[in-house]
Amino acid sequence: MPLLKPVSSALLACMFALPAEAATKAAVFPFDFHDAQQDGEIVPQYNSDDLRRLKLIADELRSLMEKDGKYAVVDLSSREKEVEAASPFNQCNGCEVAIAKEAGADIAVTGYVDKVSGALINLAIVARDTKTGELTKTMSASINGNTDELWLHGVRYLWRNRFNVEAPPK
Repeated sequence: MPLLKPVSSALLACMFALPAEAATKAAVFPFDFHDAQQDGEIVPQYNSDDLRRLKLIADELRSLMEKDGKYAVVDLSSREKEVEAASPFNQCNGCEVAIAKEAGADIAVTGYVDKVSGALINLAIVARDTKTGELTKTMSASINGNTDELWLHGVRYLWRNRFNVEAPPK
C-alpha cells in the first residue's frame, strides 16, 4: 500500500489561495477650510497653523489608506493647477470626480474642515465613485481643541470607525 506524504501548510495555502483583490485607486484631494471667525472679512487672513494642519491630515489619510492595502493612492501632483482651479470641493457638487477619473482613480476623496471657534472644529470626509459620480461615503466628526494631535485624532477616528468599515451585508 502506498504511503501518503504529509503536505506542508504553506503548500496547501498556495494551492487554495484566492486571487488577490486589486486595491481601489483613490485620489485624495487637499482638504477645504472654512474659518467662521473670518466670516465677513473681505480678505480672510487664515492662521498658518490651520493651513499646515489641513495638509497634515490629508497626508495622514493618504498614509492610512496606503498602509491598509485596500487602497492605492493616486498621485495628483501633475494636476495641481486643475485641482486648485476646481476647489473648494465642498462647493462644486462633485467636480473632483472628473479630475480623479482622468488620474486613473476609482474613487475621489475630499475633506472639509469647518473651524467654528478656536476650540471647536468639524471635520468631514466624502468619497465619490468616479464611474458614476455618486457619493459612496460621507462622514464627519467634531474635534474639541485646535492642535495637530487633535486634528490627527479626528482623521484617524473617521478612518477607523467610518471610512474603513465594511458595510453590513444586505
